[in-house]
Order: sequence, then structure tokens, then C-alpha cells
Amino acid sequence: MPLDESDGNERERPTDEELVRDFLAGDASAFEELATRYQPAVMNMAYRLLGNRSDAADVCQEVFVLLLRKLGSFRGEAKFSTWLYRVSLNACHDYARKSRRNISLSESPGDDLPEMEQRLADDGLDAPEASMERAEVQKAVREAVARLPYKFKEIIYLHDISGYNYKEVAEILDISLGTVKSRLNRARNRLALELRDYWEQSP
Repeated sequence: MPLDESDGNERERPTDEELVRDFLAGDASAFEELATRYQPAVMNMAYRLLGNRSDAADVCQEVFVLLLRKLGSFRGEAKFSTWLYRVSLNACHDYARKSRRNISLSESPGDDLPEMEQRLADDGLDAPEASMERAEVQKAVREAVARLPYKFKEIIYLHDISGYNYKEVAEILDISLGTVKSRLNRARNRLALELRDYWEQSP
């Protein structure tokens, strides 16, 4: 998660790793700073993957409870943000599995999703958008993404929506670069199949 750079006239903010070190040394305010930095990103991730703000809020709260317990196991082998996103994705996955439901994004507020739909439309989907109403295309894409298996949904979220490169996705998901490329290709193909009937029925 990119952080704003301090200008030369301001004291530089401590790094994530410094905050982890300070927290483990007994400084409770260091954890509060980490939560302030990352809670919006974790909430957004959970909302995009689960499609419901209430569920996302529950998962976000769970992630930071887990963080309190797991910070002692952070060894700095990866960036803190990468490690936290991995914890967050696992929490989302566990929640989705336990709830045994694949929540539709069709009722999600429209102002949260244009970036997703534009990325997917621009990234290899051969869709005749010019002849369709934008709102209908957005709705079709949201519903198609919501129907994907979780492992496909998360990799599309990370790469096509959030813009992480292959290497970063591999680190977050703790999988090989080859697996990232293969899974992303399969996810896009599955998404294209999910949208095929819609494209064929469109004028």
C-alpha cells in the first residue's frame, strides 16, 4: 500500500517495520498507527471480495484482532503490507467458506465499482460496449465477477482491479509466478464465459 511521502519540512513518518518493532517493545500507539494506515485498504479488500459492507466490517475487525495476536510472528521477510494483505485475504476466504455463500455484487453502490469494470473491460474482454448502456455492462460485470470461484475472484481483485504486478501478487498469495499467470489466465477465461450469454444477447 503506497504511503504519502513526507516533504522535506516534515518529520518523516516511521516505516511499518519500525512501528511493528515499537509495538513489540510495548508501544501501544504504534499499533494504532498501523491500524490507521491500513484499515481503509483492508476494508476495501473485504468489501470487494465479499460484496457486503456488514460482512466486510466483520472481517476487517477480525483481521486487526488477528494482527494483534500475529505481529510477533512477523519476521520482515516480506514487506509488512504484503504480509498483512495475505492475512486479510485468508480471513476473507475463511469467512466466505464458513458462510457457504457467494455474495452477489449486483446491489453494491455504483460509485464503488467503476474502476473495476473499466479495468476488466480494458483487459482482454472482447465486449461490444459501444452498443450497450454503460449501467447494464457494469451490472453484468459485477454479477459475473461475483459468480467466480473465490480463488479467481481474489486474483482478479489483486491484479486487474488493484493493479498489483505478477511478482507482488505472487508474494501476497504466497504462490509461484507461474501459478499467478496461469490462475489469472484461467480466471479471465472463466469471466469471459460467465459474460458470454450476456454479450450474445445484447443488440
